[in-house]
Amino acid sequence: MANLFDVPQFIEDAPSLALKRENDDAATQAVVVFDNVGKVFADARGVPSTALANVALTVTRGEVFGIIGRSGAGKSTLLRLINGLEEPSSGAVRVNGVSVGELDERGLVTLRRRIGMVFQHFNLLSAKTVRENIALPLKIAGVPKASIDRKVDALLELVGLSAKRDAYPASLSGGQKQRVGIARALVTDPDILLCDEATSALDPETTRAILALLRDINRRLDLTIVLITHEMEVIREVCDTVAVIERGEVVESGPVWRVFGDPQHDATRALLRTLVHDLPADLAERVKPVHELAQADDARILLDVRFTGADAHEPDLGALAAALSVEGGRVNFVHGGIDRIQGHAQGRLVVSAQVRANADGTAQTQIATLLERARRYANHVEVLGYV
Repeated sequence: MANLFDVPQFIEDAPSLALKRENDDAATQAVVVFDNVGKVFADARGVPSTALANVALTVTRGEVFGIIGRSGAGKSTLLRLINGLEEPSSGAVRVNGVSVGELDERGLVTLRRRIGMVFQHFNLLSAKTVRENIALPLKIAGVPKASIDRKVDALLELVGLSAKRDAYPASLSGGQKQRVGIARALVTDPDILLCDEATSALDPETTRAILALLRDINRRLDLTIVLITHEMEVIREVCDTVAVIERGEVVESGPVWRVFGDPQHDATRALLRTLVHDLPADLAERVKPVHELAQADDARILLDVRFTGADAHEPDLGALAAALSVEGGRVNFVHGGIDRIQGHAQGRLVVSAQVRANADGTAQTQIATLLERARRYANHVEVLGYV
């Protein structure tokens, strides 16, 4: 990303803010590296408590990297290690190849000028206008007023707040306050933008708007963004890569589509539960164990059909329905849905298919046949029971 202090021409060209790097090789460089990082705190009595253990992660240039976990998992500590607000107890954190823990005070000041920070509760100065809040880092750095004015005007345009430049924070909505916070974080042309639960205090509609803004900034400025959140919806909307942290350890990481489509750890599955199409209560109450099927004259099997997005082709629901239609029996898609994440179609469907239940065991044979057929068109298929 161009630097305001080294490249004055950036100010003149700021309204377009089209600053994509020309060197494709640079786009694959590691910007932040956690090398087996551990962090131990001591309480008032000196009793140690492990906040992070053996964290190994790499954030590459220009990506949006999400770190998700439940409260107390260690997310904020991980973020604070990047800008040197915390020091690792073991291992190393490197930013652009420089070990943060080895920097002196002057080195940390230089580092922090290249790292912007967006906070959950905005942290705006109530006695200063929108313009003054955004301009403050440049004013402290001694940048000439004319340069500050041009830069602040460009950022106000970028975040959509030109009409609010002379307003005070008390008159702004939550979303507008966060836009001011984002503009202030960008004013020193950082290489990295850290977002600490940046949308947690916002309503869903405003959250979507802020996430869209962050994604637009990422693409237009080729800005590396590292964000922490406890909301899977945020990860799905804006991130390229996600790391799941649980009790201080990274338990799963990878492209968002892969982690969402085929979660491997219980912590990931628990966090994803808000997005998964679970059975509605009225349907769940009617489901009976499949081993009781012989007692029914006729029944409909419920299948849990999952698409992970790992296949190149789209889910073929017509072929799936045809495969499950045994002897002309009706097939229904009773619940669920298909989403697209990073170009991969994935999701969960609950499908009902008719079987002829008999005490001689032919129903079990039919179920085995249904499972075999369904697995030709989906990544995972399991029997939920029958209704």
